[in-house]
Amino acid sequence: LQVKFCATAWICSARLLCVDWWTMNVRVCVCVCLQNIGGCDKIYEAMYTDIDSAPCVRLLTKDGEIGCSTEGRTPGVLRLYDDDFDQVLRSPPDETVSVAVPMHLFNESLVATLQQKLKLAGILILQLGETPSSYSPDEKTPQSFMARVRGQHLHKWNPTGSKDPIILKRYGFGIVAATAQSSRVVYDKAKENENRAKNGEFQEYMAEFNFPMFGHHDSISCLKYATCLPVGGWSVWTTMDRLNATRKRPIVLATAMMDSSALFHDLAVGANSYQAGLVALLGAVNGLHAFNSSGGDFGCESLEDLEKQIMVAFLQGEQFGYVGSRRLALDLMEGLDCVRSSKQPNMCIEPYRPSTLYSNINITQIQTIIEVGQVGMLSESRQVFMHRSHLADRTSDKSVSENLQDTMRNLSKLSPLDFVVPDPNLNSLPPSSIPSFLEIIPSSLPVASMHLSEFNTSFRNPYYLSRFDKNLTTADALENLCHVARTIARLLYTTAGGSAGPGIPGNGTCLAAIDGAIDCEEVKKLYGCITQNPTCDLIGGELGSEPNPSKYTGVFFLVDPIRIAGMPAFLQNYLSAKLFDSNQFGAAYHNAIDPALSFDYQSDKWVVRSDKPWSGNMSEVPSQLFTESNWPFGVGTRIYRRESPKVQAIMLGFGLGLTVMAGVCGFFAKPYILQKFKTS
Repeated sequence: LQVKFCATAWICSARLLCVDWWTMNVRVCVCVCLQNIGGCDKIYEAMYTDIDSAPCVRLLTKDGEIGCSTEGRTPGVLRLYDDDFDQVLRSPPDETVSVAVPMHLFNESLVATLQQKLKLAGILILQLGETPSSYSPDEKTPQSFMARVRGQHLHKWNPTGSKDPIILKRYGFGIVAATAQSSRVVYDKAKENENRAKNGEFQEYMAEFNFPMFGHHDSISCLKYATCLPVGGWSVWTTMDRLNATRKRPIVLATAMMDSSALFHDLAVGANSYQAGLVALLGAVNGLHAFNSSGGDFGCESLEDLEKQIMVAFLQGEQFGYVGSRRLALDLMEGLDCVRSSKQPNMCIEPYRPSTLYSNINITQIQTIIEVGQVGMLSESRQVFMHRSHLADRTSDKSVSENLQDTMRNLSKLSPLDFVVPDPNLNSLPPSSIPSFLEIIPSSLPVASMHLSEFNTSFRNPYYLSRFDKNLTTADALENLCHVARTIARLLYTTAGGSAGPGIPGNGTCLAAIDGAIDCEEVKKLYGCITQNPTCDLIGGELGSEPNPSKYTGVFFLVDPIRIAGMPAFLQNYLSAKLFDSNQFGAAYHNAIDPALSFDYQSDKWVVRSDKPWSGNMSEVPSQLFTESNWPFGVGTRIYRRESPKVQAIMLGFGLGLTVMAGVCGFFAKPYILQKFKTS
């Protein structure tokens, strides 16, 4: 008798359990349906434990690959490295291993050591409650490639960064950050294996990584074969009053970055990196809108009567070559020539534009740019630093930018914040969207620009672009965020031409009305909702239901605007609800994708634009062309128990014995069967 069970993978696909047996010419097959009794799930759960985790995935640039991938399913013996267990490095095993490491010990130096000494299947990062005092996976000069393209001095803004940052390295094995719950499961099993290894015993637990990536070589190659998509998304912009194609006023542009990044994209919260600045600008917009509804009671000019128009842009994809600001700036210069949608007249089908309203604005109208950067961790002295651009070919901007700084200093007399000019020897701008616009605006048109931040010459945030950059924790920090929002609102109003009074640029009564219009409770609530609790009533579920929602930009694809989700959808809905009565359109989406790319509608693929000077010479493309690899369904990490060599030997012996027994029984039963079942 020979018994044969179908493979587990086949069971799960067919939901059938089959048993075949035969002796000589007799064969019977019995199939039992498991669909209704959950047999497939029970078999899988008995064999494997899936690890809920955030993976490091493969990104590509025009120069090569970064991030992580595996060659199919890659198992390794589960081992532990922490403060109490280091045997895996002291006595490296010969077999392939999967190493579990507490999150506070994980850094590029440890990964290099593990790579050098072990045959790695992957690394599991465990959340066990401890946090390092500082850690950033990014460069000391963030986006140094773009700084070189812009001709900027490579200043080391990020003191906790690295010369060889892990976020820009390529790994041929899996790296995942397990959730707190899964971390405990992994830790217990890894610790059990470690104790067995210490005693020279067999380690039975394995961890398997399955993160095959389709994109290879570089962005140009993977776009050619449609195995990746451009990194990007959608920016959101609005104006504080109506757009008027015939009355083109000068523009005061206020911006904030929308996205963040990290080695593990699902953990890119970026609370103190850029979300604090976004919330402060949102608070200023809300306050100006409320002021505009009641400012007339104090004899103040309404926003639509000001000499200049206030435009606000929340920019996506800025951590990947400033693609949001560069795309918006280029489109404001090139204008619009497209095939419009018959169902949505304000949308372009070819080339794809989710909104055509930007065509009412020309980039030459921009006279002032105010960017709100990292303002969530002010010092005890509550200093806010006013950085300005130092582009070599825009020397005419210096005087108007210094005038803008003087205006802000005067306005700060009414604020507990201290707005100061950075170190005069500093000849570089922090990571900023401002140069994206200045590089396109003719140098003959002076533009006043200012980047507001909490730091002078180096970041105060010790967790820049890391998984630890989650949220502010003090009431004072949230109160300071509200003060920043107040001062930004005052600056926008006065810079746009609000009434001037003695002593300060702006009527005292009007500024007091603006202060009163800022809703500090909503500012604090917005910050908490965006960085920690996306299920709050202000968000409306746009950011999902998981705590600490990620602000990774994702990938760009052509989509109906009503299907856009995440942070852009929240901002568009939030601003539209607030501003529609004032500007008659609410807020608009805009493509945030590298300007060097365009979509070829004939081949249905992304290509490098051929109408630019760099066509045919990728080294001349003024960006890194970030793309994200496609991957198959079912990627993930799981752990399971393997049988010891003793059990394997017993099973082999049993199987051989059963086979011999079946043969002997068949041999002796053959005459009886032939006699019993003979036919004519």
